[in-house]
Amino acid sequence: MNAIKIDTPLQYSIAVTEFLSDNPNANCVIIASATGVKQNYYHNFSKFLSKNNYSVFTFDYGGIGDSKPESLKKFSTTATNWAQNDFESVVQYVKSKKPDSKIFIITHSIGGQLIGLVPSNNLFDGVIMAVSQSGSWIHWKGFERLKMQFLWYVTIPLFCRIFNYLPSSHFTRMEDLPKEMAVEWAKWCKKPNYHFDCIDNVKEHYYKIKCKIISYSIDNDFYATIPAVNWIASQFKNADLTRTHLKAEDFGVKDIGHFGFFKNKFKDSIWKLFLEDLRKFEN
Repeated sequence: MNAIKIDTPLQYSIAVTEFLSDNPNANCVIIASATGVKQNYYHNFSKFLSKNNYSVFTFDYGGIGDSKPESLKKFSTTATNWAQNDFESVVQYVKSKKPDSKIFIITHSIGGQLIGLVPSNNLFDGVIMAVSQSGSWIHWKGFERLKMQFLWYVTIPLFCRIFNYLPSSHFTRMEDLPKEMAVEWAKWCKKPNYHFDCIDNVKEHYYKIKCKIISYSIDNDFYATIPAVNWIASQFKNADLTRTHLKAEDFGVKDIGHFGFFKNKFKDSIWKLFLEDLRKFEN
C-alpha cells in the first residue's frame, strides 16, 4: 500500500492510494467512491483484489478525506470537477504508470454517474457499477420522494448558505462536502434527466464508453432504487451492458443496503462475484 498525492489542472492535489500487485503485468482497477465516502472504506477490498492479480488505485475526491484542505469553507470545487479534473487526473496517472495494462473501473453510487463525464473514459476496458444511480427525485415514490425533494430543494441549499459548505457528517454517514459540489449535485437531482439536463454534450461523453458494463442493484436500498439504477445504466448506449439485481437473502443476510457491498463479511461472496466480473473483462 502506497499513499501519494497527484497534482491536478485545477491546482489542488488528489490523494491516491496504490495497492500494487506482485505481478508487474497485472491489469489495473480504479475505484470511484460514493459521495462523501473516504477512499479508506475500500482499502480491504482493494487488498483483496491486489492479492488476486490486480493493481488497485483508490482516491479521495477534492474536499474529501486526504484530499481535504485545511478549511472546507474556503475550498471550491464542483461535482463536474470531481469527474473532469479529479477522476480524469487519476486515470491519466494510472495510464502513465501502467501504460500496457488494461484499466477497469469499479464505481460506488455517484462514481457511476461521474464516469460518463470523465474526458478519457474511452480508455476504460470494463466497468462494474455498484448501486450507481440517478439522483433525480422522480425515481422515488410517496413519502420517500418527499424526503428526497426536501433534501435537494431545502436542506442542501439552506445548509450551504449558512455554513459555506455542507456539514453532512452531522446528519448522514457522508463526509462534509464542498459548497459548490453540493449545490451542483442538488441542481442535478432536481431535474428529471439528472445532469443530462444541466451539462452540455453529456450524451456524447457517455456514448464514448464502449466496453462491458455490469450494473448492480440491491434490495432495500433507499439511496439507489431499481428505477434510478436502471435509468443511469441505460444512458451508456454504446456499452455492452448487463444489469444484475441482488437479494440479501442469497448471501445469508437480512440486509446489504447502499454501503454493504464493500464490507469484509462479503469477502467470500460479493467480492468474489466482482472478481469473476473482472476476469470476464480480460477475455
